[in-house]
Amino acid sequence: MLTRIDHIGIACFDLDKTVEFYRATYGFEVFHSEVNEEQGVREAMLKINETSDGGASYLQLLEPTREDSAVGKWLAKNGEGVHHIAFGTADVDAESADIRDKGVRVLYEEPRRGSMGSRITFLHPKDCHGVLTELVTSAPVESPEH
Repeated sequence: MLTRIDHIGIACFDLDKTVEFYRATYGFEVFHSEVNEEQGVREAMLKINETSDGGASYLQLLEPTREDSAVGKWLAKNGEGVHHIAFGTADVDAESADIRDKGVRVLYEEPRRGSMGSRITFLHPKDCHGVLTELVTSAPVESPEH
């Protein structure tokens, strides 16, 4: 069962400049930042609110660390903007299997490591009305890491 909008991923050319825009314009602060070498991105998670299931909702700002990364290729084609939407679930393995059984292509055979130690997979945008969709099982978060 999907429990919340976990985050909205926004691709950007300059992470620091984009973080400053969201800080100055909306007052959002960086809750967590990291470099994900496997996915070729530097990212910042801006916490928007707590959710009733004990999780939270975020904006995830993504700057590619290399041109051949998925986000780098996407930015070259589309420019800055909304890259994907992510839904939270207690069990990404079961949820992705259930969705696969409904005929939607799941992009990873096995979930991978995502932001803040989460487990993730993606659904093919052509099967989701043009929207790249991520499924996320969050790791327990005790305190912000920067």
